[in-house]
Amino acid sequence: MTASPLRPVGLCFVAVVAAGAAFAAPVDLDAIPKAAVWMMHLDMDAVRDSTVMRQAYERAARMHPHLEKMMQMAAGMAGMDPRRDLHGVTAYGLDTDKHNAVLVVRAKANREFLEKMVQKAPDHASVEHGRHTLHRWTHKGWNRSQGHPVVGAFFKDDVMVFARTEAQVKAALDVLDGDAAGTAADGRLAGRVRPGSILVARAAEVDPDTKCPVLKQGRSFRVAMGEHEGQSFYRARLDMKSGGAAEEVQNVVQGFASLVRLRWGDEAAAMKLLAGLEVDARGDTCMISWDAPAAGVWDVVEKAADAWEKRQRQWNRMRGGHGSCEHCGRDGCEACGEGRCPLQGKRGSAKDKDRGALRDDEF
Repeated sequence: MTASPLRPVGLCFVAVVAAGAAFAAPVDLDAIPKAAVWMMHLDMDAVRDSTVMRQAYERAARMHPHLEKMMQMAAGMAGMDPRRDLHGVTAYGLDTDKHNAVLVVRAKANREFLEKMVQKAPDHASVEHGRHTLHRWTHKGWNRSQGHPVVGAFFKDDVMVFARTEAQVKAALDVLDGDAAGTAADGRLAGRVRPGSILVARAAEVDPDTKCPVLKQGRSFRVAMGEHEGQSFYRARLDMKSGGAAEEVQNVVQGFASLVRLRWGDEAAAMKLLAGLEVDARGDTCMISWDAPAAGVWDVVEKAADAWEKRQRQWNRMRGGHGSCEHCGRDGCEACGEGRCPLQGKRGSAKDKDRGALRDDEF
């Protein structure tokens, strides 16, 4: 439901996983119209505060040395450094058609830079709405083979709104201005937001064309996941069309847990994480909850990443180092690409005549 809403940002926004610290930007339900039937919010400040997410980013940067350069490029293109300046992204819709989504981006952005850049976009035009200026242009996509209309506006210097039509952006600005009702008090998506939530998703209606077999049997759902006071958590409530459908969801979750036990039953750390999973079907509703120490989650994630990296090195070596540094086996190392790998000459080359044999010191 929310893959397409991110695309209209085009010239003005790059969605990333970030690292660093800043002020919190949890979901603001008053910024979502009362009539909205679905919403999704990503709190990037909660990402930065998360032990698991922060260490995952640091790990990714070590595994892919080109990542930081890409982030620097993104900062130059987007008029902000997403590693520290992007605080939150909210998407919502008044119906289940993903093409009708509205996107609200909260970021410390270079407004002058972005407004100058968008004026150079194809078919650019502007229109006034109260104290706000709306910009309309055609977004061609990365390959410039397709185009669709995009409308964007600054609500404030650090709040931007994007959608496909002027009417959608104007309506969103009216909600932000307080001239139209938000959903916080009694909207269908109203309700308490769990502290530390990185991702919050709620739907009062389900897209009838969804490909998800579980959601096809659902009427509505609420999901939250994140980390708070050293505890990782996941919460989901699925209101199904029947009690039988709710029991099917319960069976799916329990089946997943059984598969985990079969695969990693001898891994005490993994089993400790699985112990925090609970699922309960009551009438037409299925409730899922999971809690675990964030440090324990990261230990398991890091171990899985180690295993994945080991398999990648093995696979790259068996392929003769294709697509990776022939000396260290890592992908995207700038120094390696220039023949300056720090391991060059120390561990042999992946193109050695015995490249099919794996050495212990590579693992």
